[in-house]
Amino acid sequence: MNITDRQDTILKIISERSYVSVNDLAKITFTSPSSIRRDLTSLQNKGLVERSHGGVTLPAPAKGVASLPDRMKNNIPAKRLIAKKASALLKDGQNILLDGSSTVSFLLPYIAKLESATLFTNNISTVLRAIELGIDTHCIGGRSVNGSAALSGTEAYRAVSALKPDILFFSSQSLDENGIISDSTEEENYLRMLMLNSAKQTVFLCDSEKFNRRSVYTLTDLNNVDVAVFDREFVGLKHSGCENTIMM
Repeated sequence: MNITDRQDTILKIISERSYVSVNDLAKITFTSPSSIRRDLTSLQNKGLVERSHGGVTLPAPAKGVASLPDRMKNNIPAKRLIAKKASALLKDGQNILLDGSSTVSFLLPYIAKLESATLFTNNISTVLRAIELGIDTHCIGGRSVNGSAALSGTEAYRAVSALKPDILFFSSQSLDENGIISDSTEEENYLRMLMLNSAKQTVFLCDSEKFNRRSVYTLTDLNNVDVAVFDREFVGLKHSGCENTIMM
């Protein structure tokens, strides 16, 4: 799902203003209205924007952000396999940071087998499951994002910035063919950026349902990830600088 630099700029403008007219986009980007309309048609075909008379908005989520239990029901075999492979990176005594995604929560049974490890996460559901498994668990504070179990906001930003975990396991909604990792939730995306900056080692877990997709907010790319774990071969990997990759 390739998008041009101008289309990426358009997406950022729309995310800041909610609604933007074609004429305003043309003025801001120093582009003709006809070119803007072609860009918007391309973005709409990719599901990234919604056209209206004379303007454009971001698509409204049909069902909001799915809960962790609901997301854990999606592509379960692949997520279990990914977690099993990624568990080879776990070591006794680690300070482990998990993001709020459902994919990384499949690591909990493996973390529970460690003799000593400390877990940090911003997902309340993950916290409760980890406590049940007897894991030494710390909940990163904050407020609920869109009514989900994932916490974010200034409290979470401060907490993560103060951490220096040994390893971060994270996921995201989309991975395009060029290795760009992105998400549709701005607050969670920003928190993941802070997590990536704080961790000594970063591990990206991604099942193949997320391949060749692009969401509004860019997180990072595979060049900036230490290890990537997939359930099948990712063609775009050859274009990235991520050398440490685990595939099924």
